[in-house]
Amino acid sequence: MQIFLFSASVDAIRLDDLEHRIKAKLPNVQVIGRLEEITRTISRGAGNGELACILFPVVLNAPDSLDRMVAISTEYRDSLFFIFISDDIPASDYKRLVQTGGADWASTQDAPDEIADIIARIAKPGADIAEPAPATASASEPVMVAFVPSAGGVGNATLAIEVGVQLKTAKKTRDRRICLLDLDFQNSHVCDHLDIEPRMQLHEIAANPDRLDAQLFELFVSHHTSGLDVLAVPRNRENSSSLDLETLEALFRMISARYDLVLLDLPVAWFDWTRQLLSATEVIFVSGLNTIPGLRKVAETLKAVRSVDRVPPKVAVVLNRCEFRIVGGVARRQHVKNLLGDEEVHFVREDNETAVQSVNTGIPMAGRGGKISKDIAPIAQIAVEARPAPEAAPRL
Repeated sequence: MQIFLFSASVDAIRLDDLEHRIKAKLPNVQVIGRLEEITRTISRGAGNGELACILFPVVLNAPDSLDRMVAISTEYRDSLFFIFISDDIPASDYKRLVQTGGADWASTQDAPDEIADIIARIAKPGADIAEPAPATASASEPVMVAFVPSAGGVGNATLAIEVGVQLKTAKKTRDRRICLLDLDFQNSHVCDHLDIEPRMQLHEIAANPDRLDAQLFELFVSHHTSGLDVLAVPRNRENSSSLDLETLEALFRMISARYDLVLLDLPVAWFDWTRQLLSATEVIFVSGLNTIPGLRKVAETLKAVRSVDRVPPKVAVVLNRCEFRIVGGVARRQHVKNLLGDEEVHFVREDNETAVQSVNTGIPMAGRGGKISKDIAPIAQIAVEARPAPEAAPRL
């Protein structure tokens, strides 16, 4: 497939950056300044029936920009496929664009990976492209693993992120289709930790969940370089944390068709949908801190978890930021035994320097190796070995 980057619609500095990043992923890209140059090239190679792909940077807030995109896509769709590149796009505009049958959209930030994915979908079998076609839909229900915080600030999101990235970067599990769903709709910060843009706009479908189709869902997904897919909303205090159950059901239908392992990062507060969601999981990790008050909160959360309609087959505790002695293992282990009894407990050590570097650079600790990665490994192993239980409650 021939791929062209249209240069006439963007300033030189932005074009240079975009060209450099795209060519690192798709080195056969050719820069052109007029559409006529492409049509002449297509005419010389006519007869093979293959589309040419045009990467087209745009400024969406320009007057009539969407109308122009739709008109161009419609006019040339028999021979050209357009991938328009911009910082963002409203869901309604995106849907109108893809309905032309001759266009798709990629975000400026993640353009190389998203363009490669789109090209893989539209290319004919055997075409010369950089990336393989995406995996087919899951043939069965995905495994759902919930991370439930016992209190705020216990590192629940960090644990979910580290498990997801460790699984996607490990040789044996990198081919698993894994999604991390951030369910904290007001204080979402998973994407901050991964240095990616949150793209899920649930308000677009809240009034009419049936609007959520495959094309719109793809617009909601943020892609991390590890291969982990993330569904998270832009942080907004006005977001409703108690969304209509029908909206969540529509979201989970799309998730179930695409992933075989779903990691759920739950907020501290429980809502109308929390109990039903936990009843549909295979594994629950209750996260907390190894202090007397922290362990009491963990015990209270375990009691709430075990009061749901269907208790998952596996419930375990993860104590984060633990103090490890030079000899003798975890400090205050007896306190854990006294307050949590025979609960299965996993300890993740405190490494403030590595954690701060990870947050500031957007590189998860799993990508750095070291002792924390070893602490995370048994938690990730439980998640990857889980299987849907025969008596599982109906999915959302």
